[in-house]
Amino acid sequence: MAWKSARNAEIEKLHSEGASYAALARQFELSPSRVQQIIANTRRMRKRLQVRLDAPLRHTT
Repeated sequence: MAWKSARNAEIEKLHSEGASYAALARQFELSPSRVQQIIANTRRMRKRLQVRLDAPLRHTT
């Protein structure tokens, strides 16, 4: 499963550098719609993580 995380991060990185869905689909042997889903999911997870990291710490007594 870890290889999928690395693959998905690589797909998102290449897309942010300008690669098209079709080019990424050919490179990773996926459909263009699956590439689009992977990019959307990766960005959504990254955004959720950033929100959690930016949240203030809870007050503890």
